Amino acid sequence: MINELNYRDVWKTLSSIECKNVDKKGKFTYMSWGVCWLELMKVYPFASYEFLPESYENNGTVMCNCIVRIGNLERSMFLPVMDFKNNSVGNPTSREISDTRMRCLVKCIAMFGLGHHIFSNKDSAVYGEDLPDAKKDAGERTVVEKSSVNETDDYLDAWNEPVTAFTFVKTSGEVIHVDSVSKYIKGLDNNLSDPSNVLHKKLYSKNKDNILAVLESTTKGTENHTKLENMIGLYEDK
Repeated sequence: MINELNYRDVWKTLSSIECKNVDKKGKFTYMSWGVCWLELMKVYPFASYEFLPESYENNGTVMCNCIVRIGNLERSMFLPVMDFKNNSVGNPTSREISDTRMRCLVKCIAMFGLGHHIFSNKDSAVYGEDLPDAKKDAGERTVVEKSSVNETDDYLDAWNEPVTAFTFVKTSGEVIHVDSVSKYIKGLDNNLSDPSNVLHKKLYSKNKDNILAVLESTTKGTENHTKLENMIGLYEDK
């Protein structure tokens, strides 16, 4: 019966589910909210969730809050709206808030046991998020507007020093680190110039998540964003 549930038994049940249907974005492992909810419904179809009002900080960042209920049991969780590097963004769009809500839902469900191994894995997008990080904390405090790579391609960390922002994996397996969008696009031009080339197709597939991450970091309508969209279109249409 629903009213006979307890945290120990629910954890034992959900943590034993092997969630194989996960996604990779760049180097990080994710479980989509759709997969997560499907697995939960298979066991506890009466489970429900609720999103609490977002909290807006003085520096323009936003925190999403969620509650998941399984019968008489309840867990709550929070998650800030973040960019592709997991840094808080200021003045997020409604789409970014919506996406964060669903990620927060997955994280909250993990507190019951389902998919918890993803969050404890070093490949998880949130692994170590609660560990002390003075440099990241300094950057968080100074956020005043949505972070993005601008048209000068100067990508700076909290100490105003260039940082390695993007990666490209060559056919040999060698990982190339690039610190600007324009340099990244030049590399793509050199390595993915022919969509009909089988090798280029394989190389695109291998780097697709990284390329999409670079696209997300650019501002729509800018030259770099358009170049990346056009290149992606060439390979996706094939």
